[in-house]
Amino acid sequence: MLMLNSKLECVPILPLLNAANVAALLGITTKTVHKLARQGKLGFVQVTSRDRRFTHEQLNHYIESCSFLASVDRRDLTPVQSCGRKGGAKSSRVFNRADLLKEIRSWQ
Repeated sequence: MLMLNSKLECVPILPLLNAANVAALLGITTKTVHKLARQGKLGFVQVTSRDRRFTHEQLNHYIESCSFLASVDRRDLTPVQSCGRKGGAKSSRVFNRADLLKEIRSWQ
């Protein structure tokens, strides 16, 4: 369906979406769609006293309002130094593993 705008240009009119369509597009339940509409977070068109419809622009506006861009601070790129090995250095051990095994076998 086409509509003339104020500049006498033909503009396509996209069909209105129902709650099930919006829920499928957002990956949420229809109950959540109605909750978002009640909270004023998602705009809608009140078709009848019990029926709401949603425009593509309203859906896009909601998606944009929920989107966040992560900022990356690349100024401090110092390498991370790893901690020492667990258990300390081998030279700090009092006993050698082979010596311990010999001693344990001698107990039996």
